[in-house]
Amino acid sequence: MLPYGSRASVPARPRRAPPPPPPRVNQMPPRPQAKQGFFFATDQDSSNAVTSPLAERVCAECALHFEDLFLCNACNCVFCDRCWDRQAAHRAQRRMAGGIRHEKTDLQLAHVMDGVFSQPTDEDVYRQMFLDDISASWFGVKKDGGRLIFLDHGRYGEVMAKTNIDRSESTFCSEFSVVNATQDLRTPSLVSLVGQTGAGKSTLIKLLVDLQHQNKTQNFGAPVVGMPGKDVPTSEGVHLYLDPGSALSDAPLLYADCEGLEGGEREPIGAKLGRREFNYEDEQCDAAFALRHRHASERELAWADSAFRRSREFIVTNLYPRLLYTFSDVIIFVLRNPRVIESVFEQLVIWAAAALETSSNQPALPHAIIVLNSCEYDSTNNTWDVATVTRELLQSLSDTIYLNPTFQKYIQYWQDRNKDIDTVEKLMMCYYSSLKVVRMPSKDRPQLMKRQTHELYNEIQTNCLFARNRKAELRMLLRAGELQSYLQFAFEHFSSRLDVPFDFVQASFLNSPIPSDFGGSILKLAIKMVEQEEDPDARVIFSKLSCMVASSIMLDSVRHKIKGNADSIFPLYIQHLDTALDDFCDRHWPCEFAINRASRTKPSRHSIDSQPGPTGITKCVNVRSGHGSKGHQLRDGRVFAAGDYVSDFSFEKNQTEFQNMVYFRLEHLLNLLAIRVNSGEAEDVAAAELHRDDVMAYFYNDGPRGGVRSVHSHSVCFCCLFEPPEHCLPCGHILCTACIRTYGRFKSANVIEMYECPLETNTAGRYRPWTIYLRPEAAGLRVLSLDSGGIRNIIQLELLRLIERQLNGKLPIQSFFDLMVGSGTGGVIALGLGTRNWSVEECIEHFENICAEAFSHRAGRHVPGVGWLVESISNAKYDNLPLDISLKKAFSDDQYLFGGPRHRGLSDLNVNVALATSTSAGNGVVLANYNRQQTGRARYQFYRSENLAAEFKTWEAARACMATPKLFKPLQHSLSKQSYLESSIHHQNPIHIAMNECKALRSVPYGVSEHPDIVLSLGSGLYAKTPNAIGPLTLHPLRTFSIRHRAVKIPEYRISMAAHCERVWDDCINSLSGSTPSSAFVRLNPEIPNGFADFESYDSMKILRRRITEQFYDDARIKKLAAQLVATLFYFESSNLTREAEAENFVVKGKFYPALSPPVANNHYLGKILCRLPNETPEVREVGRFLKTRGNGHAHFLIAENPKAPQYFEISPSIVDNMIRFMEFNMDPICVHLSSKDSVLRASLLLEGWEQNSISGFPRSLASQEDGKASKCPGRRITV
Repeated sequence: MLPYGSRASVPARPRRAPPPPPPRVNQMPPRPQAKQGFFFATDQDSSNAVTSPLAERVCAECALHFEDLFLCNACNCVFCDRCWDRQAAHRAQRRMAGGIRHEKTDLQLAHVMDGVFSQPTDEDVYRQMFLDDISASWFGVKKDGGRLIFLDHGRYGEVMAKTNIDRSESTFCSEFSVVNATQDLRTPSLVSLVGQTGAGKSTLIKLLVDLQHQNKTQNFGAPVVGMPGKDVPTSEGVHLYLDPGSALSDAPLLYADCEGLEGGEREPIGAKLGRREFNYEDEQCDAAFALRHRHASERELAWADSAFRRSREFIVTNLYPRLLYTFSDVIIFVLRNPRVIESVFEQLVIWAAAALETSSNQPALPHAIIVLNSCEYDSTNNTWDVATVTRELLQSLSDTIYLNPTFQKYIQYWQDRNKDIDTVEKLMMCYYSSLKVVRMPSKDRPQLMKRQTHELYNEIQTNCLFARNRKAELRMLLRAGELQSYLQFAFEHFSSRLDVPFDFVQASFLNSPIPSDFGGSILKLAIKMVEQEEDPDARVIFSKLSCMVASSIMLDSVRHKIKGNADSIFPLYIQHLDTALDDFCDRHWPCEFAINRASRTKPSRHSIDSQPGPTGITKCVNVRSGHGSKGHQLRDGRVFAAGDYVSDFSFEKNQTEFQNMVYFRLEHLLNLLAIRVNSGEAEDVAAAELHRDDVMAYFYNDGPRGGVRSVHSHSVCFCCLFEPPEHCLPCGHILCTACIRTYGRFKSANVIEMYECPLETNTAGRYRPWTIYLRPEAAGLRVLSLDSGGIRNIIQLELLRLIERQLNGKLPIQSFFDLMVGSGTGGVIALGLGTRNWSVEECIEHFENICAEAFSHRAGRHVPGVGWLVESISNAKYDNLPLDISLKKAFSDDQYLFGGPRHRGLSDLNVNVALATSTSAGNGVVLANYNRQQTGRARYQFYRSENLAAEFKTWEAARACMATPKLFKPLQHSLSKQSYLESSIHHQNPIHIAMNECKALRSVPYGVSEHPDIVLSLGSGLYAKTPNAIGPLTLHPLRTFSIRHRAVKIPEYRISMAAHCERVWDDCINSLSGSTPSSAFVRLNPEIPNGFADFESYDSMKILRRRITEQFYDDARIKKLAAQLVATLFYFESSNLTREAEAENFVVKGKFYPALSPPVANNHYLGKILCRLPNETPEVREVGRFLKTRGNGHAHFLIAENPKAPQYFEISPSIVDNMIRFMEFNMDPICVHLSSKDSVLRASLLLEGWEQNSISGFPRSLASQEDGKASKCPGRRITV
């Protein structure tokens, strides 16, 4: 092989032959190699290099070393600046064959070109390059017997996660903005390169990457260029590479290298070599190791039902275009032979036509760039100008528009849709936003090659900027995490169906949910009304909606005590009305263009499964923001006419009308309310009855399809439109706490019975009372956090059993926690205790059964030489089926994690459960059985579907928690279009999630302490010794089985993970404020010997249980913890206190109490100490017995501002006796003396031996409770 820059004939050799080359010194930027993932180490193996003059670091003329050396591409020699002009060919400015000049090329540029174009001829070296490039695999297809499996290797998520960390750690703050660590706000652009096999796509990407990489400190991956002399396709599937020039910017470029067209059924070299070396047992293959343990997902291609559809050519020409055309901002079509330019335009049209009708509501069409590779030299500079070349090529094709059969076919297609096409450019603009042509010279012109590469790069940047601006105008610009969700949705969609278009609007419901404020609630209700109408009319919908909106405003104003008439109240809410209407018109109301095709069939489609459709009225389904330049589309994706968005209903035309309707109806309702209040009715009761009987009774029963029970939402309360829904009723509706309080009957202070659903007032029949338990507003939260640990989580259950034993064995552990957070198998335990109400003994039994089934070995795994093959093919050590069956048996197949029909027996549960999981891209996701307000930006997504259809079943949530990479396959949740796995290493100890969820669940503080009452964190065992050789786990967002970028054995990984969980706990404790009592945070993580119990060793469970029992049976920590938990059952509720100046009395709950001292001298607060447990329940009796045993008749409550002057309030023997005999806890009101209004109090339960433990909600200031009640924000925005 001739080295870079060599020619068939060369001029006479220089006068002095160069000396033998010295050892190669790495003074130039290293050539990037694909190695171990994203930023790669440099491979200095000399076997990869081809003998080249670049290795000679001396001048070929004077044989001296110089800093500035130049390569002559024609002479293939290196000269210093002084010797350059001494060469006769240089002085005479001779040209080589083909008109090639002797160009003076900087040695650094020559080195880059040498790395791009000089490829090794040794197959072993070449094979290693392909193995190193495995980590760049993004998605592709593999054969599994008679099936085709779509593989997503998680490359996109890996690239974005790694660069997000690098942006945070970057020191180039002046050049790049440092990213917010909590959420990735970047907007990446996808640039796809397509073309025939051998056209030079990989070479072009490598050229773009390497030229941009020259001034970067990190190494960036680049494709493997085709091996010289080989005519077989190089790589399979689609690979993804990052542009170094924009890697740390707000808009990074991603290059997608697509498998070549017309490659036939020959297996690409990369697939062949990679499969040969992809040995599961080979721990030396770091790239293969990393790829196997990356978050990958598999989906069977349901439509691959014939040999033709399973062919490689079908996949490359039909599946890949649908994905790349849909999401790319720029499509680059690479051509090797410029003389066949006409066929290139044909391929561009055919390739785009295969994908045009496979998506709807696409915000913008991609831009197209044609790259003509290896163009012949031309002395005219205009021949290399992008604008000139584009114009001349389009002019040269002007005559072919009526002669080319392919062009004629697609011209006819668009003429049938009332669009005139008379030039090739107009035809191209039907499929692309713009078209440019860039010529690239042969490798003999390095300077020109560099210039043209920069021209191409500038065109890419310009087009991506146009695309991003267009999407931003339409409010469809996707951030990095949002694009990942859309991609996963598309992967799932096109794996199931090829003939159904991917709808961006439908995907947005799952990936970019509507904000859950008042405006978002109005919008969601409007969308629900559209879905329930066979022929919806937007004006009629918003006319009906205005009454419900006005009534909701009236109810909210009463709840928040906003005084005034409609003129003063309505302006507070008008912004929400405008936002809802604007969003509805822009993103949810379809184009009204329609054609009566009664006498004609529907237009044919581009796709391969074209079938004539029925006749009738043809309507466009695209919304304004997604209408783009495709024209009018049917629901199945077919374009039936050209034209822009058409609708008589718009924000500009209907804004004033909608505002007026809401205003006048609000005014009418306020007048009715005033009449009822003047007649003696309470304002809140009158407003609630007006809202229910005069508005909702008619609004929800006015003929919706499916009746009122078809109107559901998991993100907004359809009763008041203001608060997030929290409480599921037997009818399936979910109401917020405010509406439960409004329409329920209080059985006690925190127990409400619902006799009917307010949305179903006029429906026949009512259900039996449905009991709802509310968390007292004056009480704090109690949190249980459970680490991941496989079968070792039996340790946690045994610890909980020992705690229950200290509580006399009859108080369920669920009574002592408001929030349970679990990771991995800890999530399974949290689900069993919190959603199924299992006792600890029942949970142990179910857990053992699940583990026994889940960790049963695959058939053939222990057969020598076969085990690794079985695991490699299945990509999992254990079979999913036994695990799925055991989880369905334990959690049932019909119980949803949130929403759905409610079963009797589970209605009295009041435990919130949160599960730490992650998507296939490594993004953290929390699955929960509750709803809550969003507080700030978190490092994870709180998953809450809009309706029951996309909600998780309880067993599915447990399955996601147990999907440990390489042990089990991910959970494919088809309804949410995502794959879910066990949580990332960040959340193996989920304490940070627990603390964040604790903050999010806390409502407006009524003087309650900001910290939880108690946080109990249970580990899964800490090994006695952690090898010093294994450093701390890198905090990489992706879950990989690597430590500091080196492969380790799984046992070592588990040991280090256990230590990492301890460090996470230490970090949490160290981050607490100084006012937070450390005694409220308890961590139990027993020490176990190394190798005593493996992550998946079922046989060691009984031994573990016995060991934990022996270790903690009489442990003082367990006894202390039991007393702490009992103390958190009690809380102090300050009465609504006012001071009567003349009588000097306190008014408490409508009763007068004499002041115990002059009101001017001291501050007094009256209130009661209450118990969380409802009276008349067996749990109250057991608490009484505990107080009798541990208090020994001397239990007191201690409240102190100053430790030297405490106030004692006795729990008298009669109170304890009432608890035991009548299951009631009732203490008389108490008066607390304070030296100042803002004094901070401590309140404790005092047991035998002066053992003190804080009761719920303390320490705190009682004054802040009164202030908190007054500071509730009327009509506040909520976000879910």
